[in-house]
Amino acid sequence: MNLILHLAIWAGLATVLVFLALYRRRIYMKSDEVLHVLDAEAPMVSNQEVVGRRLEKIDLWGKVLTILVVLYGVGIAGMYLYSMFTDTSVKMG
Repeated sequence: MNLILHLAIWAGLATVLVFLALYRRRIYMKSDEVLHVLDAEAPMVSNQEVVGRRLEKIDLWGKVLTILVVLYGVGIAGMYLYSMFTDTSVKMG
């Protein structure tokens, strides 16, 4: 069983996950953690809403991609262990 293709796909997904985390950090660094409630601060409030919605979307995709990377990695490990088991077992007949 050739696992190189599966490992390449897994590595690509993991790389996308790392870049997504770096992108999220970059967006978060631009955010303002102070709660603005005054009328004079209205532009800041709308900016906080935009950044908050963007971070929520990034977090959703990050969770989905993390689950996908973990499950795909477990699947690859299972295929590897199964191939090692079948290659070393004694064949009858």
